[in-house]
Amino acid sequence: MFKQFYNEAEKNRFETFVDAILAIIMTILVLEFKVPEEPFHSNRDIQSFLHHLFPSFFSYFISFSTIVILWMDHHNLFRLLKKVDVPMVFLNFLFIIFLSATPFTTSLAGKNIQSSYAVAIVATNYLLMNLAFTSIWVYSLKHQMIPETALKQLSTKRENGIIFTGILLTIASIPLAYVSTYISFSLFILVLLLHVIRLWRH
Repeated sequence: MFKQFYNEAEKNRFETFVDAILAIIMTILVLEFKVPEEPFHSNRDIQSFLHHLFPSFFSYFISFSTIVILWMDHHNLFRLLKKVDVPMVFLNFLFIIFLSATPFTTSLAGKNIQSSYAVAIVATNYLLMNLAFTSIWVYSLKHQMIPETALKQLSTKRENGIIFTGILLTIASIPLAYVSTYISFSLFILVLLLHVIRLWRH
């Protein structure tokens, strides 16, 4: 049962497919920035236009960086997997579902940075992406898909602690958006920094 992806070539083919989808999502993120068809009349108009877009740039940066970190974790996991089965494939598609919503939620939050509801939506999106990826990780552990020697290096107390802390901070950012959207964005940045440090020390 579920033998379709046991072959190493099939595992690599599926990872390449996921990589292509992530690349498309990251491209769609930047396509949200549209330059008006009519030319600007002065440098001041351009400056005003860019100033107006700054919240969207900020939201874009956070989402782009989050996807990069998830891609690196996904690559590290698949590099170590001995096999991939159909349930694992479905969990990956669940992960992609939430990931593919990122351009929409990012644009919504960037254009409505003062809106608690909009920022809570993008925070929820980040949380669901992380939980979906965590489900892939948990499934691979439960079914012993990672060699024991590699697991000892990858799954350390510090590593798991940072991941768990990141999830808690993302959860906290949802209700805190109703206190101040800037608190939520600060937590997004903090979570990114924690994961950058974690990956840098690999």
